[in-house]
Amino acid sequence: MRTFLMLAFAAILIQSACKNDGVKTEHGYRYFNHTNKGGQKPQAGETVLFHFEAFIGDSLMGSTRKNFGEPREYVLPTADKLPKRVPAVYDALLLSGVGDSVTIYETIDSFLQKFIPPALKDEKEVRYEIVLEKIVSQEEIQQKQAAEQQKAMEEQRVGEEAKARAAGVATMVKATAADYRSGKLKSKLTTTASGLKVLIVEQGSGEKIKEGEQIKTHYYGVLTNGTMFDNSFERGQALPFAAGVGQMIPGFDEGALLLNHGGKAYFFLPSELAYGPQGQGSIPPNSELIFYVEVL
Repeated sequence: MRTFLMLAFAAILIQSACKNDGVKTEHGYRYFNHTNKGGQKPQAGETVLFHFEAFIGDSLMGSTRKNFGEPREYVLPTADKLPKRVPAVYDALLLSGVGDSVTIYETIDSFLQKFIPPALKDEKEVRYEIVLEKIVSQEEIQQKQAAEQQKAMEEQRVGEEAKARAAGVATMVKATAADYRSGKLKSKLTTTASGLKVLIVEQGSGEKIKEGEQIKTHYYGVLTNGTMFDNSFERGQALPFAAGVGQMIPGFDEGALLLNHGGKAYFFLPSELAYGPQGQGSIPPNSELIFYVEVL
């Protein structure tokens, strides 16, 4: 009896060890399915939406939620289109069902080593935590493509319209700069705690811009003497950026968060909220800047 119990205990330990090793995927990666909900599994050639976090040791290297705020779209390649070095994520997604939470490990080889920060060079694996959110239907793909085509056409129309307005905007901004120099705008300006001065032309009827939100703006920038240093109107291409997270100079970033979509305003940036003592290109050091901005 005692011998039987010892053998049974040994079998449990062996099963546990095998379980801890996970499943070996077709391309040699260690894979663990933590939920195994039995949801529909994708096939090669299909499009999926998934969230992932990539870790090296305890260091988070990338996250769809943190970096993008939405799942990543990925077309699973068919066998004839697979790259020579098959990504671990590919194997993980093919083995997962919708709603599953899984982990897959990828050995850090000489190729990956080139992208590893020096402080983590002794680590041996990248760990991916993945949640398969959805398999995208062909109908949804076609609808998205149609929407993207419509959006591109609308952006082209807006761009052409911006080009046509460039000369008029230039005249308007130079006149506003002259009024600013003469003090005519003093009673109309709002000054924030940072020293940014704002003249709202139109607040905008759309949603208020949120920190981190991806927005597009047309802008016309001048020195206080009216000299233009940059603008998007002549190019017909609005500037895309994430609002309020430091992708723009501080005064522009702060001003954008004061508007709604469709808003129009002038931002008067003191040097410390612009390019400071170093200047930038044709902008001299310690220059106060004026931006006319339209949020799309």
